[in-house]
Amino acid sequence: MITNVDTSDSSSFKTDTGVEYTPNSMMHKAIVRMDPTKLEMIEGFERADAGHKFIPQGSNVRVMVSGRDWSEKRILVYGSKSSEEAKRHVETIINRVTEIGHNAELIEGPEITNIAVSGDLGAPLQLEALSIELSDQGVDIEYEPEQFPAAIVKLDEVSVTFLLFSTGRFVIQGLRGFDDIEPAIAQVQNLIGEIDDIE
Repeated sequence: MITNVDTSDSSSFKTDTGVEYTPNSMMHKAIVRMDPTKLEMIEGFERADAGHKFIPQGSNVRVMVSGRDWSEKRILVYGSKSSEEAKRHVETIINRVTEIGHNAELIEGPEITNIAVSGDLGAPLQLEALSIELSDQGVDIEYEPEQFPAAIVKLDEVSVTFLLFSTGRFVIQGLRGFDDIEPAIAQVQNLIGEIDDIE
């Protein structure tokens, strides 16, 4: 079980059952209290529908800042490879605001709100049969191959969404922590195993 990871080196991990997976990117949330500031006047910021967007130089990360001018700002860091990287981006925003003489301080976070993980179950899947069987068992699954090549499985026990491809590859979205990765994979393996036992 992993508890913290820097995903910038594309490290792969294996479950006890041999399923290989790689945490790819994360989304973090932080709360910053700052003086009223027109962020679009600061280098690197641009106005967006949901607030202000900041794109750090030399990075694929996107940072969104939202909130009223006189209140705490919510900062969402998309695509960071580690919590340390997310914290650096939040600190950059705080530094840019304080450089123009405005107060800004970190109140909370950054904390992980989503981890994207990809992996391979190691065997091809018959998605049509899988979707029918799991649906009959009351599992929340959608499979419309003419619209999207993966079966979308929403789990309850570990509240995440799995994209299962016919090759056996998968993507997990909605993970809140590294401790949830392997239990989510185990839950999907159990569901698939139950179908194999029926056939």
